[in-house]
Amino acid sequence: MTEAKTRIRLKLVSVLVLVMLAALTTRLWFLQVLASPKFVTLANQNQVRLVPIEPMRGQILDRNGHVLVGNRPSTVVLVDRRGLRGQDEQVLFRLATLLHVPVKDMLDRLKSVKYLPYQPVPVAADVSKESIFYILEHQDLFPGVSYEVDPIRDYPDGSLGAQVLGYVLPISADQLKEKAFAGYGTGELVGDAGIEASYQSVLRGNPGKRELQVNAQGQVLNDNLGTKDATPGDNVVLSIDKNIQKLADQSLDLGIRLARQTPDAESGKDLKATGGAVVVMDPKSGRVLAMSSYPNFQPKAFIGGLTERDYQTLTAKGSNFPLVNRAIQGLYPAGSTFKPFVAVAALREGYAAPNGSYDCPSGYAAPIDPTRHIFHNWSPVDYGPISLPEALTISCDTVFYKFGYQFWLRYHRTSDEVMQQDLWQMGFGKRTGIDLPGEQAGLIPTADYTKQVYAKNPQVYGPYYGWLPGDAINLAIGQGFIEVTPLQLAAAYSAIANGGTLYSPKVVAKVVSADGKLVQAVRPQVLGKLPIPKKEVLFLRQALTGVTTHGTASLAFSGFPLGSIPVAGKTGTAEVVPRQPTSWFAAMAPAGDPKYVVVAMVEQGGHGATTAAPIVRRILEGLFGLQTNSLRAGQVAD
Repeated sequence: MTEAKTRIRLKLVSVLVLVMLAALTTRLWFLQVLASPKFVTLANQNQVRLVPIEPMRGQILDRNGHVLVGNRPSTVVLVDRRGLRGQDEQVLFRLATLLHVPVKDMLDRLKSVKYLPYQPVPVAADVSKESIFYILEHQDLFPGVSYEVDPIRDYPDGSLGAQVLGYVLPISADQLKEKAFAGYGTGELVGDAGIEASYQSVLRGNPGKRELQVNAQGQVLNDNLGTKDATPGDNVVLSIDKNIQKLADQSLDLGIRLARQTPDAESGKDLKATGGAVVVMDPKSGRVLAMSSYPNFQPKAFIGGLTERDYQTLTAKGSNFPLVNRAIQGLYPAGSTFKPFVAVAALREGYAAPNGSYDCPSGYAAPIDPTRHIFHNWSPVDYGPISLPEALTISCDTVFYKFGYQFWLRYHRTSDEVMQQDLWQMGFGKRTGIDLPGEQAGLIPTADYTKQVYAKNPQVYGPYYGWLPGDAINLAIGQGFIEVTPLQLAAAYSAIANGGTLYSPKVVAKVVSADGKLVQAVRPQVLGKLPIPKKEVLFLRQALTGVTTHGTASLAFSGFPLGSIPVAGKTGTAEVVPRQPTSWFAAMAPAGDPKYVVVAMVEQGGHGATTAAPIVRRILEGLFGLQTNSLRAGQVAD
């Protein structure tokens, strides 16, 4: 019995051994034959590492080929973390002292996930030759430290057009999650504002790569197994003219200074002139020739990443937001610069006629208002019956108050917001489609909008009674809840200048390759038409020539050769309680066949004729080759 059990056990053990041998043999066959390619690949991956090669970023040029944003060589000091030989603190302290770079900044870079463990890390740029020579002569003090010459962004004209051009920063963690940045690497430089952002995919180019052979400990065995060169980015050619941009920047700056030395007509205190914007456009194509915003900033501050000190300077309460492009992001009531477009709507709806006569008293009360609240004209004079051109020339508020009331009556009887619909058709309350990021849409208020505002602020407005006559009356002179950008006004005035076509403004003319071949042409884009016949558009354009000859801007244009270069324009003074008024002026010249449209706006700059009109005059002088004089404040006129 015992022998039988023993034999059975031996057989079971033999079978188990055979099964185990078969399993082992099968596994070896799988690993050596079937899975061989997979493990070869894994082995290669363990040996080969890819180091990205960033491409040369494309340049940004003005319309004449002048470089506005380019690239320049910069001597960069690198630290190989594996070569510090355990002397990390000593080496970094010596480097920080030599290069005048905080140790903390160096440590932050060395810890950055942007750089692979075996990849030398740049810790300082624009290093002097003397410092490089010192490092090379004292390698024993700087183990693991080397240098190379890399391209970095260059701004030959400093802050010129900074808000339009933008800047680059290392890609953020949030951006890496976006589809638009698929394939980007951690820490790669990307456009963060302006053209740098909106044309990022064009300017970037295609990254290359270098293959390194490393062992299991991460040591580099071969630093050049193979290289795929990067492809440089394409160049972006703007419609901006460098000389016109300089002219606009300088004129806006002078206007701000002038305003700060000019007493406010209401308070007697000097105007604060906290910011401003200028837009110069070609009205026949919508191309932007200059776009200025004040205050400005230096894009070079962003090279290598913005320091904490620079960030505080640019965002501090007293900085007044220099990173904001007020031409496309600033929202303001338009004041009387809005009146020509209310006139367009009034002509279309039959409330005005080219040959009509309109009373211009010093005050106006809506007939339906039992309280007889008086809406005052900016001037206390009763001008009696005047024509529509005269109403624009002297900027008579009370004529336009009546237009606003007539639009309100239409709404009251039919619920049709025709005034708003006409203004939307002229491009207000919507984005223009400018090829820059961050554009604001502005606002043309409606009954629904006022209802929401009243509901959110009952302590300010009291109970909601609907779209009131006063809402329409204020809108008719560019006041109340209306919000426009300087660019929207420039686009709308361009439509008056060219006979009625509304273009989408563009700052880019074309994209060309690094060797100058055309990649993409940016064509003018028509958004629509002004809703009146061309002859009525030209009638309004001609009517606006009176503003500079004998109207609200006559003092500002005193001495300007209006006989040979007639200027059609409109002043605007927008009340923003409790702040000082916003100063506006819009111009078209030469008036008979405008080549340029110029719009200027100064926050807390006083009356339109006082500050904005002199700015525009100086720009027009430069555009037409006249002597650009120092600015002189115009009259106190709306």
